Amino acid sequence: MEPVDLFYSYAHEDEKLRDELDGHLALLRRKGVIRPWHDRGIVPGQKWDEAIDARLSTADLILLLVSMDFLNSDYIWGKELATAIARAERGDASVVPVLLRAVDIEGAPFAQLQGLPTDLRPVTSWPNRDEAWTDVAKGIRRAVEAIQQRWASTPPPAAAPPGRFGMATATATATAAAPDERAGATGMLRSARSVQRPPARDGAREAATDALVQRMIGGFASELSVAARLRRVADIGSAEAEDIALALIDMPAQKRVLWVDDQPEGNRHEVAALAKLQIEVVSVRNTDEALARLDADREDFDLVLSDWSRAEALDGMPSAGLKLLRALAAHRRRLPVIFYHGELDPARRATRRTTLLHAGAFGEAVSPGELLALIGRALAAG
Repeated sequence: MEPVDLFYSYAHEDEKLRDELDGHLALLRRKGVIRPWHDRGIVPGQKWDEAIDARLSTADLILLLVSMDFLNSDYIWGKELATAIARAERGDASVVPVLLRAVDIEGAPFAQLQGLPTDLRPVTSWPNRDEAWTDVAKGIRRAVEAIQQRWASTPPPAAAPPGRFGMATATATATAAAPDERAGATGMLRSARSVQRPPARDGAREAATDALVQRMIGGFASELSVAARLRRVADIGSAEAEDIALALIDMPAQKRVLWVDDQPEGNRHEVAALAKLQIEVVSVRNTDEALARLDADREDFDLVLSDWSRAEALDGMPSAGLKLLRALAAHRRRLPVIFYHGELDPARRATRRTTLLHAGAFGEAVSPGELLALIGRALAAG
């Protein structure tokens, strides 16, 4: 399917944050799902206002990167925002506000649109910004899927003969169409645009995407190195980290992990490493919270991580981890369970490993490298 054209509307004061988000959308770019554009893509000699107008008027998804600077920009308010809201009201573009910094948006033209991150918690207020961007990217992924579903239900008509139905005519038709005609008009607009736009994965775009992915992998490897140093275990090295990251990156869908640990702060770098690769981690502190979350969440989890011991009632089991494993065995959906613990003595670790595997665990790890390799194998098997 043709990539979704994405337009960034932002204030230049927020360029660094836009770059961060662009990096977290690199996986969608790598899969050819989106084709993002912002005004830094204007080439020398090109009229910047015409370039922006052309992209803004044909984008399928418009992201409003909201901050005080965004709201104070006369050009954004008078041109980009006006066009985006008009297109959203006509139904020929999806518009998603992304709250970068804390600002009062009551009364803003986009205030009634569903925004990101979850609960409109500003990106810069999250303790781990990678987790904030993972939440944003997840919402954008859903918006893209909704657009593609609309396309699938309203396939574009056959192309018109050359010279009789150009881009300007398609745009005018989509704009002027009555409500019951807009789906077809939007299809014609998309069909005409796909003829005139360059291929989604030309050399320059591939190079930019590869650079973003390499930056993502570098951040992933760095977080694992810090985690290994804090746990006083061996680091796996950049080459093996890259192999693990690429295997996780190329999985077909975004993954969710439920992590059960009464001291989640001890896993912050491992969580950050997963967030670099757009793997969502939900942390809970005990078995009861884990079971409640599994039952209450509308979205399924793909994997459970657990520590070995926790301060909770054991119900006759040798450890809280084994208690959780027994409870999960009776759950409606069987999920792979990996134990991340701190038993470094070889003999005692071997005994613990045997106990866990016999009880049904997928595996156990004591180092960040082992953990991430196991996560990769478990998610691939699922």
